[in-house]
Amino acid sequence: MNISGILSINKSGMNGLQNNMDNIANNIANSDTVGYKNRDTTFQELVNNQTTTQEANLISGTNLGLNTGVAVNGESVNFTQGSLQQTGSATDFAIQGQGFFGVYGQNGELLLTRDGSFKRDSTGQLVNASGNKVAVDATVPETNWPKGDLSVASDGSISIVNNGNSTSVGKLRMYLPQNNEDLVSVGNNNYTVTNGNQLQVMTNASVKQGYLETSTVDLASSMTDMIATQRAYQMNAKALQSTDDMFEVINRLAD
Repeated sequence: MNISGILSINKSGMNGLQNNMDNIANNIANSDTVGYKNRDTTFQELVNNQTTTQEANLISGTNLGLNTGVAVNGESVNFTQGSLQQTGSATDFAIQGQGFFGVYGQNGELLLTRDGSFKRDSTGQLVNASGNKVAVDATVPETNWPKGDLSVASDGSISIVNNGNSTSVGKLRMYLPQNNEDLVSVGNNNYTVTNGNQLQVMTNASVKQGYLETSTVDLASSMTDMIATQRAYQMNAKALQSTDDMFEVINRLAD
């Protein structure tokens, strides 16, 4: 392996660590975001470069392989359920166990989220904080729901209670992908499914009204990871500087 190869290794390491730092910073920034799921960066070793006897004084029959750097293999999302925090708001919901709420984006596309901090807009429709309509199987049009208190059962059934009288008006529609690896983050705590055929409407969801799911980010662990990543980045930067210094010496000798 020549000096140019060492520079390439340092470059790949710094790029990978920078991606990891961005991911950690995003986790820390969302440590208080409702329903946010912690994300981890995974790395993979690049192709090994076999060192020859001309490059190093190797004992006969000894093989020494040096990898050519690292690359970001992907980003994994930890979909473990966060703790449930009571809010007392009638339009706050949390799913116990698996499943996602459905909301519709600006173009009508279905988005999945664990963030159940909803509200009713001026027309009476149930929407999220961004104003996106929540997926509801309404037996009575939402704009025609009677006045009263919103009551949601554990299976997602919605009723309006007024003066002790309960009127059934619909049910929250919740979804379950066959594989969470099919979920792709599209921002604002929302996900889409790469394979829509693997998405099914849940019939046994468990919902808690007046609760929200907290973030799964462990702030102390994230801060530790950030410090370790910063140190690793600094080591790569110093190695890069040392390699550059060697180039400078070689160039002076060549002159």
